[in-house]
Amino acid sequence: MSKVYNSIIVSAPIDRVWSRVCDFHDFSWAPSVIISCEKVGKGDGYTVGARRLLNGLFLDTLIAYSAIEKRMMYSMDEGPSPVSSREIHEYVGNLHLLPLTADDTTFVEWSGSWESGTPAAVEYMNKVYRSLLRDLAVEFGAQLD
Repeated sequence: MSKVYNSIIVSAPIDRVWSRVCDFHDFSWAPSVIISCEKVGKGDGYTVGARRLLNGLFLDTLIAYSAIEKRMMYSMDEGPSPVSSREIHEYVGNLHLLPLTADDTTFVEWSGSWESGTPAAVEYMNKVYRSLLRDLAVEFGAQLD
């Protein structure tokens, strides 16, 4: 099994950060990574079974959602090489927020795991998740290099 894990601290309270990322169909907070996020099928972005097509390449399905836990999990059903369905199997992504109560900021972790694949898939997904987390931090005022 291959895994990636990335995290960041966002300088905003957890409820504000969650309100920005909680819609599975909205990636407007990640302009450097997600050019387009198209809703696929029926349903809203808060219900298990929701589907999206990111940048015309990544087809994802929401498989778990908890506003209480501030967590969403999704499968990647298709993606570009090196994470296409021909190269990896059983991909599960996990976005989870936790409050840092000492200073009212938010710890955001984004991970993924899948069967098979190559080291190139790990490197590719680490780059994607790092860029998404960076955009999220910038959305809340971070000045990152």
